[in-house]
Amino acid sequence: MKDNIVFWNPWWTESDYSFDLKNRDIFNSLDNYLNRKEIIFFTGVRRSGKTSTIYYLIKQLLAKVDPENVLYLNMDDNVLSNSNLDDIYSTCKELTFETEGKKYIFLDEIQNMDGWERWVKKMYDSFEDVKFVITGSKSSALKKQSTLLTGRILEFEIYPLSFQEFLDFNNIKYKNQISYIKNYLKIKKLFYEFIKFGGFPEVVMEKNEHIKRLLTKEYYDNIKNKDIIVYFNIKQAKKFDRLSLYLISNIAKQMSANKLGAIVDLSPSVINNYIDFAEMMYLFFPLQHFNYSLKGQMTKPRKIYSIDTGMVNSIAFQFSENIGRFIENIVGLELKRKGMEIYYYNNRYECDFIIKKGLNIVEAIQVCYNLTDDNLKREENGLLEAMKHFRLKTGKIIVLEKCEVSVKNNIKVISIIDWLLNIN
Repeated sequence: MKDNIVFWNPWWTESDYSFDLKNRDIFNSLDNYLNRKEIIFFTGVRRSGKTSTIYYLIKQLLAKVDPENVLYLNMDDNVLSNSNLDDIYSTCKELTFETEGKKYIFLDEIQNMDGWERWVKKMYDSFEDVKFVITGSKSSALKKQSTLLTGRILEFEIYPLSFQEFLDFNNIKYKNQISYIKNYLKIKKLFYEFIKFGGFPEVVMEKNEHIKRLLTKEYYDNIKNKDIIVYFNIKQAKKFDRLSLYLISNIAKQMSANKLGAIVDLSPSVINNYIDFAEMMYLFFPLQHFNYSLKGQMTKPRKIYSIDTGMVNSIAFQFSENIGRFIENIVGLELKRKGMEIYYYNNRYECDFIIKKGLNIVEAIQVCYNLTDDNLKREENGLLEAMKHFRLKTGKIIVLEKCEVSVKNNIKVISIIDWLLNIN
């Protein structure tokens, strides 16, 4: 065990240890949280950058505290995951923790440790001067386990790269509209790459397109098989495979549990459970129809979106076949990344996204690949119906590129790139 612990903490033995980290938006908001007592809890899909976020915090700490007071443990390590946390902590104290000062303990993929929440609570409530930072790939499942830590946790969700972060990873910088216009052709080209291959950091950094596809397919298989089928002990694995493939092949479409059940030969209740499992593990995020009545909301079909369009492109179909649905997926994911409470609305017509803040609907958004004279009425009708129903003065249509089609005065048309980069 000692060898494994030392392996995961090279800064104990290397005085000039350096980190090769690309900047993420979340980094700048985290520094002050290290001074708080609460446990920092990072959740998110596999390979989204939770460990890199931990390394960012460790890098900040190493400039201020004794390196031997900073402990990182990766619980995917079989030696560690087959031990208990008391033994691990005692071994760490033997190795380094006789130094003075607060101890910073980073536990990566904590769900691999049985009873972790009781141990962390014991340490948190003890006289030990420790600060915990933990990560897990299983959002809702972990939250259910961590009820013992209610009031002691500050949670942050880590998603694959936003388009802004994607540009940063590709060394595209702009400070104002002039530099944005100057770089627009590069930015547009990169946006198509963003749609095609998605935002998983290692995929973005990989230059070989074939390997990019292999990586995203591997991520999909690992999430589906390890995080869902094995973790939830799904007995009908082949049927779940078929359901998952159908969902990822039909992003941004309304799908009822009855229809899905008929396709994969499962009951609607099992279908709903399986979709909930996939949401817990961040493979998909389903969108509910908005209704002030919970019963009315639950009886409507859900729309399904993927955690990453590159994954869809690798598993299901080429993005060029239906780029409109990929754009809609990107908009939905960006709204989720920003912490918005979102729904879709459908009465006579459909509006892709409505945003709820508190008790009120505050914004309505329609998404389409291209706005033309042929589809203008359909896109406007869905948006206008939602605006009227929720008493909104304005609405927004997000398109791939700006067009010359004349729309109602209270509707703003904006390109997806401008919207993602907050260019007005």
